[in-house]
Amino acid sequence: MGSLTEKQKSVVIGLLLGDGSLRKKQNTLLEVNHSFQQAAYVLWLYKIFKDFVLTKPKYRVSGKGRSAFRFTTRSLACFNDFYSSVL
Repeated sequence: MGSLTEKQKSVVIGLLLGDGSLRKKQNTLLEVNHSFQQAAYVLWLYKIFKDFVLTKPKYRVSGKGRSAFRFTTRSLACFNDFYSSVL
């Protein structure tokens, strides 16, 4: 898998300054999770990262009745430096 473009790097930084999240085991994945009312924003983000995502954004309802629209990237080394920098 290739590296991130400058635009993708900038968007990751913006997400991490906001409400984006990273998870790491061996490599790191980016999670985008917003209310369903922000579906257009999630789709815009998906278009930016679609080469790193295996499945399209999905609608999800939590046990508390809250709805969300979300996707995660694959777990990849290109996100590791971001994970290390936010610790």
